[in-house]
Amino acid sequence: MVQLCLTVLGVLGTGSLIGVAFSLYLVNHWPLLLLALSPLGRHMWLVAPTVNPAAFVVVLLLRRMAFYLASFHLGRALGPAGIEWVERRAGRFASWVRWVEQGFSRWSHPVVFLLPGPTVSGLAGVSGMRQGTFLALATPGLLIRLLAVLYFAEWIRDYIETVLSWIDEVWIPGTVVMVVAVLLYRWKRRPGAIRLDDGPARRPGGPTRSEPKASEGR
Repeated sequence: MVQLCLTVLGVLGTGSLIGVAFSLYLVNHWPLLLLALSPLGRHMWLVAPTVNPAAFVVVLLLRRMAFYLASFHLGRALGPAGIEWVERRAGRFASWVRWVEQGFSRWSHPVVFLLPGPTVSGLAGVSGMRQGTFLALATPGLLIRLLAVLYFAEWIRDYIETVLSWIDEVWIPGTVVMVVAVLLYRWKRRPGAIRLDDGPARRPGGPTRSEPKASEGR
């Protein structure tokens, strides 16, 4: 199960990086594909006023919940040892992860509802929360967040459209820069690379090696 979850997370994470690399083209020409590949917050805000609201919600719900479910089952498979692993992967966000852990230990259900994400999903799996309970909390929590983005993005539609017009003018050189940046990121996170921030990560039950950090937020 651990290997399956890591494979799913790896595929989705790679898709997210591909979306980032070509985001300046996709955001104006294939916005829903951009969300399906890379559902990052900045992409959500740029795309929200330009696509069908129902399609926006469906694509993001499916894509994000797929990542959350894989994180949930990974946490369940690793058990308590997974908490330390999550902290090591968090790097400079380790203090935030520990803060979430403290809140989760007291108010697990409200935290899953209010802060659905990979870290919280993993903690829910580690805690032994039922999958049905997790879905019943995380799905409406994410839905409310998406509806809020749609609502507030409409308020600033003029500003977003100005940004999109500028992106459409510079997307060719901008994409070259983005592709190079993503390749450098992947090179720095390659297996065997020296990690000065948190050292080599140890997968529970496996050998010590460097592992890429999650790319979908915390």
